[in-house]
Amino acid sequence: MVKASKKSLHTKIIRHLREWHRKSGIFAAFLLIFLSISGIALNHTEAFKLGHTAITNQWLLQHYGIKDPSNSKYFFNKQFSVSDGYIFKNDILLQEGSENVIAIGQYLEFDLVLTQSKLSLFDDSGELVDQITHSDGLPSGIKAMAINTNANNNTIILNTLNGYYQSGQHLLEWQKVDFIVEPSWIKADQVTSDNINDAKLRYKSQFLTLERVVLDAHSGRIFGDYMVLFMDIIALAIIILSLSGLYIWIRYARSKR
Repeated sequence: MVKASKKSLHTKIIRHLREWHRKSGIFAAFLLIFLSISGIALNHTEAFKLGHTAITNQWLLQHYGIKDPSNSKYFFNKQFSVSDGYIFKNDILLQEGSENVIAIGQYLEFDLVLTQSKLSLFDDSGELVDQITHSDGLPSGIKAMAINTNANNNTIILNTLNGYYQSGQHLLEWQKVDFIVEPSWIKADQVTSDNINDAKLRYKSQFLTLERVVLDAHSGRIFGDYMVLFMDIIALAIIILSLSGLYIWIRYARSKR
């Protein structure tokens, strides 16, 4: 009688265990698939270019606490946007820094970016070609820039606290000059609110990559410490699920003997 009672108890345990195992297994399967896919992606970050894929989703950017730049402006027919020292040509990041950008223009085949301390030259693909600094003869106290291009003469004119300076052909010599007619100084483009929003999004996307999001989702950190604890509980549940499955299999194998 006792033996029959024990057998009945084992049967009930196995029945309830199988039911729990089946229901929990469905949820665990989806979670394991996600962890497997995200794990494979993280193992091949360079191949999938996760670290070079910028996130532009506003919700994610806000969730990570990435704030708008303090100011954004455009130059050269809106081809260049500048936000807190980050300079973009369309969607290509050319340069980052804390200096205020005075002007951006085109000189011969180069794109010029002028700040207080340097004049940077970029090629058409966005690669830095050269930088002219104060040690190379660049005048100090720069307030504005104009570019004079014609068939016989291509020069850059700087408006500084000490007067006007005009460049030589290779931008390494600067001669103080005077003008009867004021040069046409480069100014920031007039923009719409949509242009400003685009510039802000372009700026913020530089601080969050797909690799970071996938890594945080894989570990559960994307939703904070509570999600990490939840993932730990899920991991323990999967361990229990595996052990219960092994127990059911052993009991089933013994019953077949």
